[in-house]
Amino acid sequence: MEVAIYWTKKGREQKIRKRICEQFNLHWYMTVNGETPADIRAEDLPLLRETERRGFIQLRFKPQ
Repeated sequence: MEVAIYWTKKGREQKIRKRICEQFNLHWYMTVNGETPADIRAEDLPLLRETERRGFIQLRFKPQ
């Protein structure tokens, strides 16, 4: 599933962002808008939603 992950201020802390990137196999790259494009597997989505609920990221579903 193609999504854009927006990093909140809380999630931009280097240690936290590194752990999230490693967990979900994300690129370290971040646009000037604070987003990282990602292809998320369906089985990872519940855990990613929990990460969003805790305020580290926001998921943005953008049309292609």
